[in-house]
Amino acid sequence: MISNTTNRFFKYEQAVEFAKKNGEEVVPTLCAMCGPNTFNCGVFAFVKNGRFLRVAGMSDFPVNKGAVCPKGHSAPQWVYSPDRIKYPMIRTGKKGEGKFEKISWDEAVGIVTDKLKTQKEKYGPESLAVLSPAYRSYNDYFRRFLTVHGSPNYAHSGICAMQMAFSFMYTVADWPRPEIDNSDLVIYWAKQPVFSSPAMEGPKMLVRAKQRGAKIIAVKPSVEPDAGMADIWVPVRPGTDAALALAMLNVVVNEGLIDNKFVEEWCYGYDRLKEHIQQYTPAWAEHITGVPSGQITEVARLYAGTKKAAIDLGNGVEHAPSSNDAIRAIAILMAITGHLDRPGCNLLHVHSDSPDAMPMPQGIMLRERFTQQLIDKLVGPEFPKQFQPFLEGITSAYYRVFESVLSGKPYPIRTIIAPGTQPSVSTRGTRNVIEALKKVDFYVVLDVTRTADMDYADIVIPVATPYESDHPFEAIPAGSLITRNKVIEPLGEYKSMYEFVLDLAVAMGYGEDFWNGNITECMNYQLKPFKITIDELRSYPAGITYPPVQKNYEKYDKVFRRKSPRLSGEPFLPHGKIEIYNTTFEKEGFNPMPEWREPPESITGTPELMGKYPLLLSDYHTSRNYTASWLRNVPYLRAIQPHPVVHIHPVAAASRGIKNGDWVIMESPHGRLKVKAEIYPGIRPDTVMMLHGWWQGCRELGIEEYPLLDGGANVNNMYSVDPDKAYDPIITAMSSQTLVQIRKADQDEQSIL
Repeated sequence: MISNTTNRFFKYEQAVEFAKKNGEEVVPTLCAMCGPNTFNCGVFAFVKNGRFLRVAGMSDFPVNKGAVCPKGHSAPQWVYSPDRIKYPMIRTGKKGEGKFEKISWDEAVGIVTDKLKTQKEKYGPESLAVLSPAYRSYNDYFRRFLTVHGSPNYAHSGICAMQMAFSFMYTVADWPRPEIDNSDLVIYWAKQPVFSSPAMEGPKMLVRAKQRGAKIIAVKPSVEPDAGMADIWVPVRPGTDAALALAMLNVVVNEGLIDNKFVEEWCYGYDRLKEHIQQYTPAWAEHITGVPSGQITEVARLYAGTKKAAIDLGNGVEHAPSSNDAIRAIAILMAITGHLDRPGCNLLHVHSDSPDAMPMPQGIMLRERFTQQLIDKLVGPEFPKQFQPFLEGITSAYYRVFESVLSGKPYPIRTIIAPGTQPSVSTRGTRNVIEALKKVDFYVVLDVTRTADMDYADIVIPVATPYESDHPFEAIPAGSLITRNKVIEPLGEYKSMYEFVLDLAVAMGYGEDFWNGNITECMNYQLKPFKITIDELRSYPAGITYPPVQKNYEKYDKVFRRKSPRLSGEPFLPHGKIEIYNTTFEKEGFNPMPEWREPPESITGTPELMGKYPLLLSDYHTSRNYTASWLRNVPYLRAIQPHPVVHIHPVAAASRGIKNGDWVIMESPHGRLKVKAEIYPGIRPDTVMMLHGWWQGCRELGIEEYPLLDGGANVNNMYSVDPDKAYDPIITAMSSQTLVQIRKADQDEQSIL
């Protein structure tokens, strides 16, 4: 079991003293359980006789301030998991059989190198695609490699972060974040502030807001911790956020609940909005969203009428073909009501030019080498080519890489590298993904533990956990610069993900662009703006803290003239004002103002399916103890939530003879799942929801893996991937809504598998 004796920690000196009493060593580092990135929590790792024992939080670290979530406490079990891959392997059987034999690190790098060189000569460098994991510190290394290699096909997810960023940037030239600690009203919209960051500031800000009397509104299909604390729960149907936002705009426009001076000075196209929005009444939206028209009007009035009001928008809105419309409508709502870059509202961001401000690391993406030729080679643009590159460079869409393998259009991808991602459970259309993995010439998996689709790999290359590595450093936006410190020596024959990219680049002949494979020089290059080396940074056990920068408001003139990352450098906002009527989109053939678009299957969009599939399904992407489709093999976490469950309303369950804990069969037009029913009063009666990412077993608890396709619990097998219906036409957001029927599993179906 994991000890709770160190939950109260601590400053570095206290941690050292505590460790000495137990004959242990303490290593200050960053938690790795949400992946290496710039938002990790600071922890102390305790080691005895070379074994990693437990962690405790750094009380002075700005991200978590001493808190550690269940994932963080489970780190030693993850590191020592029997699912760890200890050495590189090459496939010896057929794809899918899972037969491999051991090879060395150098052999693995050499085999990948030979394949890439051959394919580059025969098919062109664009035949290589790299799948994006969730945001990680090593993402830019793979982007740099692709650019040097000559491929634009970095495949971003299409379901997270960049979709929201794009829609906000091309409406208000920034991604405005809520100043919750100064708000009198907070709308948590499609957001899980507790589960998505349990040890960080999200839950703390929610509690502080509630304690000081701020009004809390939760917009989501089911009750989660934030909705449980809310004054108003808006139970919107999954995938209909755009309709709700459009109706709220209708209310504030028709009732004149706007900041006239701001609209006149800083908004372009408001007069056109007044006419356009008339079709989207609260009564119209009630039919689509399932939210009573009176509640829509009430929430719109409350938001517009509260001077210090903020919207905390989550990535739930990025999972629908009307995603871009929803985000643009919400951005316009912020703007015209006077809630943009004012105290207690949604703030715009400009990097401070104060000499005391924390610098930014030297970028390594090689943006100066982006060309129109690279953009034209995109196999399946995440954003239209005319809007490339965007913030993360030139990107294809994750799922469209697999489409290209299956269709050969516009050309087939020949090699796919999957670093820290598993497409069969991370994107929609599992059946097609698996068929593509069978068909693709060469598939490379890089990971810490066994993955869902490792059996289809040609080469499997293990990588070190961040607890087995002394790099990279992280520049934490909250004001801290800290390096990772190695807690234990690697448990097998592998290096870090960062070192893999450097080793591969050198073997390919790209060493000059990759510090000749020297990871220390690589780190020092990125640290140049800080005027410190990686070795010098390690002399600060708990990192370097920078003073907070003075906050300024109403930075409109500076932000609204911000240049886009496109090759032309054109501004996001061509008029220097908020693009209510988006002339850039109009010029490129897209809708200039937000509209409504139905999901592929929905209660109002496909009523003909309701006879067979009367319930609406969507999924949660965040839970209290798992990270996406990972960590279910960790006993400490699996004990908290051992089985995949579907939340179903008591009325819907009773009419089907389903009791709490029953195994049920759930069918959609695309697939079939078997999960346990959890009777859940806090959900819409017409809606069911479950957590995505189920596939892993847990050896220590005797739990077997679930099938990836029919009969398993992989919700991505249930959704449409029809390109004419399932994608947002601008930002390639993919739908996670469908219609289903649920029945109690019969006697023969009661076993888990």
